[in-house]
Amino acid sequence: MYKPGIPFNVTTDIIRILFVFLLFICPFSAMSQDNAEIRRVKFEGNDAFSDGDLLDEISFEKSSWIKQTIFNHQPKFYSENAWEMNKAQLKAFYQSEGYLHVKIKEPELEMHPRKYKVDITITIQEGKPVIVNQVDFMTEKGGRKDSLLESDEWEKLQKDLEVEAGARFRDEEVKSDQDAIKSWFSSRGYAYVGAAPSITFTADTLGANLDWQIRKRSLVYFGEISIEGAKRTPESGIRRQFEIEEGELYSSNNLSRTQQQIYDLGLFRIASVQAPLTDRSRDTVSVNVSINEAPRLSTRVGVGYGREDQFRTFADMRYLNFPGSIQQTNLYAKHSGLEPYRFEVTVTHPAIIGPRSSLDFKPFIRTRDEPGFESLLWGGDLVLHQYFTNDLRGSATLYFERVDIDISSDFERSLDEMAISRYSKNGVSLGLFYNTANPRFDPTTGWSIAATTSGNSALFGSPYPFLKYLFEVKKFSAITNGLILALRLKMGGINPVAGAGSTPVEERFFAGGSQSLRGWLRQMLGPMDSDGIPIGGNSTIEGSIEPRIKIIHPVSMVVFMDYGNVWREENHYDFSDFRFAAGTGVRVSTPIGPVGIDFARPVFDTKTAWEFHLNIGHAF
Repeated sequence: MYKPGIPFNVTTDIIRILFVFLLFICPFSAMSQDNAEIRRVKFEGNDAFSDGDLLDEISFEKSSWIKQTIFNHQPKFYSENAWEMNKAQLKAFYQSEGYLHVKIKEPELEMHPRKYKVDITITIQEGKPVIVNQVDFMTEKGGRKDSLLESDEWEKLQKDLEVEAGARFRDEEVKSDQDAIKSWFSSRGYAYVGAAPSITFTADTLGANLDWQIRKRSLVYFGEISIEGAKRTPESGIRRQFEIEEGELYSSNNLSRTQQQIYDLGLFRIASVQAPLTDRSRDTVSVNVSINEAPRLSTRVGVGYGREDQFRTFADMRYLNFPGSIQQTNLYAKHSGLEPYRFEVTVTHPAIIGPRSSLDFKPFIRTRDEPGFESLLWGGDLVLHQYFTNDLRGSATLYFERVDIDISSDFERSLDEMAISRYSKNGVSLGLFYNTANPRFDPTTGWSIAATTSGNSALFGSPYPFLKYLFEVKKFSAITNGLILALRLKMGGINPVAGAGSTPVEERFFAGGSQSLRGWLRQMLGPMDSDGIPIGGNSTIEGSIEPRIKIIHPVSMVVFMDYGNVWREENHYDFSDFRFAAGTGVRVSTPIGPVGIDFARPVFDTKTAWEFHLNIGHAF
């Protein structure tokens, strides 16, 4: 509305200026966060998944001075296009996890006051997940029930499948079950089997029925089996590792086992077993075994440093197809502060009583320099190894050792039964080992269980017949993204038998050190003489609780509590006499495993001094 006293053209000019200003300022405000460096990303409303789980699924990530300065990691920047891509990634992840009705709201952006950085808050409305109502299986059988689906083996497979009625629907589990179903049928001759999931939803799309349509097609048999690439290794030695024969029903499991067992000979870089499934009209399939032999002579050398063994070095030479055509020989030499010298020769004969067994002959000579004793040992072991499954193996050992020992403790040397400084040991050792821990050098999941027992006899004048046992279990669990909980418990005992009055010092248990209770130096926890020299004990319990926390790849930290003790008496475990140590450490991941340093001190104890340990690998 025009007001008297103000020229009309002036009012129009003011309106035009304001309009142009608004046009300028609005796009700038809308785009002010574009290309801003992302400082922090957080989520709200994510009840089913942690922030870490969601960050793993998108490209946005928070910036870090350490990443950028030390590891030259490039920061991430915010833009509208980048947001739309991350929004799509989040939605796809949720829907693959059964949340079909998820809603991802527009992000809240907060600019950093003085730096061109932005904090992003993403709000998620997860909604209710899809629940599996039932799972059914059908094969093309002309309306008749397939006898394979009534077998005990099929019932066992069903129990192992991941998709279950009443559970949340997950794409990953459906794909896993599809592979398992196809593998089950293809291991029973149905090489061209197909398994397709048919999914129907309830009216509210919160329930789903899963029907597996299985097309077995015709049975297939193994045809000609050929081997190529073997030069030094005789074909007969390779064929002894086969789980397949010409004319047998096709089995994908037996193909995989054959490939693994050929590789287990330890003579090849590559062992590939292929049965091309190209012509569905044929009822036989040929098998080709392709071999790439490893170099006959190979050598590894290494150097390192640790708080306990100080400077260490080793050399390991391997010579293949010697002394026999499928045998191998290893020469190993090592020097460290704990083992001034150690020389071993290992001759391995694979497949000694079956494809998954081997026999080692190991003559050796080595010295040990421990706080409680110094020793020279020479002798030999004959070790039979047998794999029962990929995760379970056993061993049986016949051993003979000649010992020359110098005990540090004057008190221990004064005992009549310990007056002998040169003696022999011989007997049998049995072991059972179960290991699902993965990855090998820095496990995040799985179990490691070991149980061993040794019986030392009085043959050949051995003055110390004894029975020794040791049990150790480790558990690794991924609690959240970047947090691993590692647990360990070890229990052992040694008992003199056949009238022996004592046990040899080098066989006793000692505690303290980088792989024991870390609040004490090596062997400095447990029975001591009046001069503070460790003399070892016949009963032990040790354990550890250790959260491992990922900081920035490749750096992580650990906090830990170690507990346990060693007791002089046999079969004596005094829980009221447990000692405790707590501490923290840093790990840096490398191709050969983590390298780290630990700081620890006793707690609930009169000793309060800190100890540090520098080592390659975790404490357990």
